[in-house]
Amino acid sequence: MLQIHGRFRITDLKTQAQIHEGRRLNLVAVRAAPSGLVLGEEVLPHVGVRIEPSSGAAISLNGRRLRGVLEIVRQQNLTLLVVNHVELEDYLRGVLSKEAPDYWPEEALKAIAIAARTYALYQRFTKEAGPYDVTGDVMSQDYGGKTGEKAATTRAVKATTDVIVMHQGKLFPTFYHSTCGGMTEHARVMGPYDLEPLRGGVVCTFCSASPFYSWQRRLTKADVNWALRNSRHGPIGPISDVQVTKRTASGRAEEVTIVSASRTLRLTGFDVRALFGFDRIRSPLFSVTATDGAFILEGHGWGHGVGLCQWGAAELARRGFSAREILAFYYPHTDLMYLRDLANQPIAVIGGGS
Repeated sequence: MLQIHGRFRITDLKTQAQIHEGRRLNLVAVRAAPSGLVLGEEVLPHVGVRIEPSSGAAISLNGRRLRGVLEIVRQQNLTLLVVNHVELEDYLRGVLSKEAPDYWPEEALKAIAIAARTYALYQRFTKEAGPYDVTGDVMSQDYGGKTGEKAATTRAVKATTDVIVMHQGKLFPTFYHSTCGGMTEHARVMGPYDLEPLRGGVVCTFCSASPFYSWQRRLTKADVNWALRNSRHGPIGPISDVQVTKRTASGRAEEVTIVSASRTLRLTGFDVRALFGFDRIRSPLFSVTATDGAFILEGHGWGHGVGLCQWGAAELARRGFSAREILAFYYPHTDLMYLRDLANQPIAVIGGGS
C-alpha cells in the first residue's frame, strides 16, 4: 500500500518524462498488470516509474515512512520490484534504529554505525551491477526507513559521518551480528572472504548478558519431515537420526547429517537455519540430542557469528571501550578513515522491516 504525504511527481523510469504531479496521494494499492502498473484504480502504461516527493513531503509504503525516492518496476512475471533510493546517512538512520537498541552506550552505537556505513558502501561498490545495493532485512541490514528513527541512534550516525573501516587501503566488509555466543566465525561462511581480520577466532566473553546467548529448540521428526518436504531438498522418509557431523574452528555446525532408511542428506548450518527459520534456529552454534520422536537443539548466539558482535560491543562500551577500540577488537588489523562527502552517496534498498 502506497501513500504520499505532500506534493510529489511521477516520471517514467526510462524516458524521465513526467507522468503525473499531485498535492498528495491517498492510500492506494500498487500492482503489476500486463499493460503496466496500476495505482489504485489508475492504470499507468509504463513498465517502471520513479516517485519523487517534494521537499517536506514523505512516502509511506505498507505503513512505513521512507526518505528519498521510490522506483517501482514491473517484472516479467508480473511481480513488482520496489527500490528505495536514499542518501547514505539517511539510510543509516533507518538502519541503526532497527539494528541496535537506542539505550545502548553511545560508543557501541557509534561502532555499529561505522560498521553499518562501511558495509553499505562495500556492497554498493563491490557487488555486481544490479537494480539495488542492499536488502532491507537481515540478509543485508535491517532497515526501517524514517519510521522508528530514534534520537540516540541518529546522534551516533551524525557523530560518525564519513568514518569508515579500511583494510590495506580498501573498503572492508564489516559483517556484524547480534550475539556471537563466545567466539566469532571465519568469514568463509559468508562467501569467498579470506581477509586476515575476518578469519574468526576472536574470543568474546562479553555477550553473555544477551537474551540470545543460550537457546533451545525442540524439533519433532514430523517437524523435520514437513520442513524438508516443503523445501528444495524434498521428502526424505522416516527419519532415524540427525547429527552435527562437522564443525568449524569456532564450534559452529559446518555439516549436519539427516539420516532416513532411504536417504542420507547433508546440510550446512546455514541450510538448517534457512530450513526451519532464522528466528527459530538462531545460529549455527548448536548441538543436537535425540529424544523420543524428537531432536533437541541446544544453541548459543544469534546470527552468522562473523565480525562484530553487537551485544559484545555494548558490554565493551559499558567497560569504557571507545568505538575505535571496539572496532579494533572485532576487526583486528583494520583502520578507521575519514572520507569527505560520503553522506550524499546514494544507496538503493529493496524490502525492509516495519
